[in-house]
Amino acid sequence: MEADAQLTAEMHALSELLGDTRMRFHKRQTPFASSERLMALDGEINEALSRPPSPALQIEVRRLAGELRALDPH
Repeated sequence: MEADAQLTAEMHALSELLGDTRMRFHKRQTPFASSERLMALDGEINEALSRPPSPALQIEVRRLAGELRALDPH
């Protein structure tokens, strides 16, 4: 049960990070050159957030968060 709570928290944090990155991109604070990768990550993140909890999803959420932070290391 604790693992599910941790995954839920990580998914929430990823969703917030994506929202913050979108906002910075629209304000032109994120490099335009990263727009294609940002759009692709957006789709991957939304797909991951719609999946049921699992150990594989937790790994995927962590990978996506890392890629998003690397894309926009504000």
